[in-house]
Amino acid sequence: MVRSAFSPDRIKAVVFDVIGTLVDEDPTWRRVAEELAAEVGLDVPEDLHRRWATILDERMSAIVAGEAAWRPHARLIDEAAADAITALGGAPSDRTRELTAHLDRRYASWPDVAEATAALRRGRLVAGVSNGDLDALAHLAQANAISWDIALSTGSVKTFKPDPAAYRYAIDALGIDPTRTLFVAAHPWDLRAAAEHGFRTAYIARPGAERPADDDRFDLEADDLTALTALLSASFSTGPPGPSL
Repeated sequence: MVRSAFSPDRIKAVVFDVIGTLVDEDPTWRRVAEELAAEVGLDVPEDLHRRWATILDERMSAIVAGEAAWRPHARLIDEAAADAITALGGAPSDRTRELTAHLDRRYASWPDVAEATAALRRGRLVAGVSNGDLDALAHLAQANAISWDIALSTGSVKTFKPDPAAYRYAIDALGIDPTRTLFVAAHPWDLRAAAEHGFRTAYIARPGAERPADDDRFDLEADDLTALTALLSASFSTGPPGPSL
């Protein structure tokens, strides 16, 4: 794919990955893993956390590969927790299921999110595209003052990113030109897949996130959304003056 030089003033829409990019899921997962381990008598909650996350990733990957039937993200989280507990010698219970219920609604946003998303909406369409379920996205936006024009869940097309169908769904549902849309994520794998569909890409270096490979090439890289907003806002302030009215 031949890509033209990146120009911020051509960007008419900004599409955000949500989990990891706008909200930080790790503190919630660590806290719940500690509660689960205490409930079932496991000594090392870190082992439970790792096993739980690994099983969830495997289940989602199997769905993307067409090897398993789609199930809602929240259900997969609950099932993965129960299976991780069992694998480590514990016994899932009604109480452990209560601890994991609606886990994906409880993530806190990164400190820059509310201000940055509000600022970006003043000049461009802003959307979220997430593997999270739609109800979770609504609760996250309300709790964290996330400003977007719409949030899309890949559950609407019964898959997860990086399935190509997820990115095609975003393009079709929003009616956007991907070459004039900036896809923003803290996950290089997400940006690579988005670029295959023509999106321009911006990598946000969230703490603890996967770092780009040596051969990754993104249109923008920033330490946080404040810096990204400044880069995009500059195109408005330095552009040609509008007509006199």
